[in-house]
Amino acid sequence: MDIPALHTLTNGIIIGICLSISFGLVCFKQMAHAINPKYRRACHFFIAASLIIAAGHLAELLVDGFGVYRSLDLFSILVLVLASSQALMFTFMLILLFDSRYVTFANVMKHAAPSLVFILLYVVSCCIEADVCVYSLAEWRACVVHNLPLAVRTLFGVTYTVQLFVYVRLFFRKKHRYITHLKELTGECISKLELRWTMRAFLYALSIGIGAWVLLVCPGPIPEFSFSFLIVVFYPAFAWLYTNYHYTYEMLRRFIVEQDGKLPQPPLEADMGDLICYLQSGDSNHLFEELEAYLQKEQPYLDYNFKRDDLIKALGTNERNLSAAVGRATGLTLQNYLLRLRIRHAMDLLLLPDYANHTIEDIAGASGFKAMRTFNRNFRELVKMTPTEFRRQKSVL
Repeated sequence: MDIPALHTLTNGIIIGICLSISFGLVCFKQMAHAINPKYRRACHFFIAASLIIAAGHLAELLVDGFGVYRSLDLFSILVLVLASSQALMFTFMLILLFDSRYVTFANVMKHAAPSLVFILLYVVSCCIEADVCVYSLAEWRACVVHNLPLAVRTLFGVTYTVQLFVYVRLFFRKKHRYITHLKELTGECISKLELRWTMRAFLYALSIGIGAWVLLVCPGPIPEFSFSFLIVVFYPAFAWLYTNYHYTYEMLRRFIVEQDGKLPQPPLEADMGDLICYLQSGDSNHLFEELEAYLQKEQPYLDYNFKRDDLIKALGTNERNLSAAVGRATGLTLQNYLLRLRIRHAMDLLLLPDYANHTIEDIAGASGFKAMRTFNRNFRELVKMTPTEFRRQKSVL
């Protein structure tokens, strides 16, 4: 089989694999009913990523034509964009399993910022000067100094290399903290909670990242087909491992409830680290009592600049233990517990005659809300009516 035919066949296989993964995850009932909303959202991102990979290879076939092979050039912008986005996605998908607090929009954008900057710089540079395609080191040396888009792509490639090292360090640091936290427990279920498969899944993702790096600096049929082989083998393997996580997660939730029927259900947003805190022997009731006493006395949540870190520092504990104490006592996350305190304070102010002439905006600010939109949305979700409707209804009664 010649190279163009093999190229077409490989693209067809990748398209079929990625579409099968997307379709399989969509039809996977357990994932659709997964308890943890962040995990469910991560699976949706994985579906979207698989569809993007399939669409990219399909577009390549449609543009170049079936039975046609066109080699990638050095530091291909297409490979750079796909590789950097996939590395970011795989890393955060795995970290989410045992430290979901780190997976925030701000942290994701912080790690995505270099790639976004280089994409923007590449677009701008192409508006200034036409890009050139180079296929050998000699051509690259001759053009990189004189061609701005090629220089941007080269710097993007160097940055991508650094990002791979950053993601490796980040994953191993988070995994080490999780395992250290887990060692404080004893019991039969500990081995299942180690999530050893996440190491294999990360190595699968890392192999794809390294394969993309090789393709950047050594383009050609062999590296390209090797990279396609990695996608064909490791994408389904990663999907299989990741979708089985919910069995361990739900098993641990059931174990917590069965261990002590008096405990409320852990919050839906709780990650594995939070659930482990539920199993630790410690005086969580005493910590929650300290929390309640501090909040009643100081009411720091009424300041919209108040942060959870301030509360943790004041109580001399850490976020996981505090979240576990709140969860064991109320079944809520720490954030939702503080939110209810703010809404309850706003309800009290809406009923006070002294605040009858105060606007809703004044009451929202006095209750610790910086934005009216946030206040109205949360008030309506918890009270099932708007602040204005609540005030009007209570005034009639």
